Amino acid sequence: MKITFLLGLFLGLNFIHLYAHRERTYYLYGNINDREVAIQIDEYGDDCMAKYMTLDDKYDHILEGRILKSSQFSMISQHWDSEKNQKVVDDQIYFVEKETDQWTGVWKYKNGEEINFNLKPIQVDSLNHKYINAIKKYKISPYDAYRTKDVKFKFGKKQKISKGSYVQEAVDPATNLSFFRVLDNKKNKIHAEIINDKLIAEHLNMINAKYTCVYAKSKGNYFSEYKVYYLSPYYISYSKTTHQACFSDNVKTATENVTLSLNNGEIPMLEDIFWFGEISQPQLKKGSYEWFQYRYKVFGPKIIEILSEIYPTKMNASESGLCNYNDVKLWQLSDWYFTNKGLYLKYKATNRKVCDEEPWSYIPYEILKPYQVEGSAF
Repeated sequence: MKITFLLGLFLGLNFIHLYAHRERTYYLYGNINDREVAIQIDEYGDDCMAKYMTLDDKYDHILEGRILKSSQFSMISQHWDSEKNQKVVDDQIYFVEKETDQWTGVWKYKNGEEINFNLKPIQVDSLNHKYINAIKKYKISPYDAYRTKDVKFKFGKKQKISKGSYVQEAVDPATNLSFFRVLDNKKNKIHAEIINDKLIAEHLNMINAKYTCVYAKSKGNYFSEYKVYYLSPYYISYSKTTHQACFSDNVKTATENVTLSLNNGEIPMLEDIFWFGEISQPQLKKGSYEWFQYRYKVFGPKIIEILSEIYPTKMNASESGLCNYNDVKLWQLSDWYFTNKGLYLKYKATNRKVCDEEPWSYIPYEILKPYQVEGSAF
């Protein structure tokens, strides 16, 4: 099959406004010209977009078109001709669902050759995916599950995070993207199965992100790095930094600090672990009015008080006007994660570059012990 890619899909003006009201999505696969192809079709009113891949070319290739009527699509692939300064149509494709879950179509190439094909829905339970638990639990789409069904991670070096706590690097050879897994340690009560499902799902999402970001196999770039800060029988904290240049040469870098519970793979609320209020923790909901009030009136001032006792020089330096670390707004919504040194709180960035310094605002756990929520594991 001749494979073409529509760069103009993301750079053009015709379809951008459609993302807000996607109505239905189809996940299909079948053989076209002796190559197994997976296709995702998204409906947007009377318009549609699709992306497809093959097992030997897992990068996304884009189609766009019109919905003729229910479950009938007329689509094209095209590319931008810089010499003519216009889009040029490469292939024309027609899909129709003749019977329930039975699709047929015609793929017409630019040279006039036509190929008839049949498609059927992708069933994730039939993919024999080694990581089906992570696929289903974290709702990875059938299209993306299909792309990673043959992934075979290679495991590398082990890293000690603390006494009895280890992680191991895992690499996808096809994309060279690495992440990590937690190693079981029954003696230290570290049970890794649940958290590793979450980490596997994240790794699979990274792989799919690279195949979506990098087009024509080589144009664009996507890679990532990670660092594990803390691992206990209850929590893990790590950072993931992503570098990507999708459809341009401009590399965008983003770092995400993550803390997860080992028993369910979910992000815990800091208020469920440490509570500074005078009354018992009232099961606040993050983002609620009550939560914001607590963070501004109680949490922020308490953090300033604690940090002033631990780092008086640093906190008093604000009197010189360099960094006002005594501003509640810096701390009320601070990023946080666990480390072996203690709880780290990252103040919200200020306009003063001199404030963007190496991490320093660690609160030792022995200081936080009196504020631990009764019944919480830590």
